[in-house]
Amino acid sequence: MKAANKRWTEEDATFVKNNLGKLSFEQMGRALNRSAMSVRLFVLRNRLTVGLQVKRNILMEMLKIKFRHPEDFTPTRGFYAETGINPRRWWDLYYGRKPITGKEYAAVADYLGVTVQEAFDSRQLDLFEENKG
Repeated sequence: MKAANKRWTEEDATFVKNNLGKLSFEQMGRALNRSAMSVRLFVLRNRLTVGLQVKRNILMEMLKIKFRHPEDFTPTRGFYAETGINPRRWWDLYYGRKPITGKEYAAVADYLGVTVQEAFDSRQLDLFEENKG
């Protein structure tokens, strides 16, 4: 029988992240002694995604400049109006399903108050790591 209100451990979270898209919610639930719904809700709560992703999610890198936990940022109607990005497009960019345009990047940086130098640094951050290997 599944435990009620069982806390998620770091090991549980890592298991789900590593197996998302490889195992079903039911299979992960059995392995973690949780319900499939519990696993599904964890994935939704943590905004985890499966599927094709851009090579580098520079929007996420910019969000990490402003927020210790980027998942804490929730766009508002004002955000959408000011940046000209609609909700569907935002979540595609957030999850890295589509690449962000320069205009969108500048609009989000302006909205978040990220300086040109911070934005530039976030884009250059992994330049050398990408060339290694």
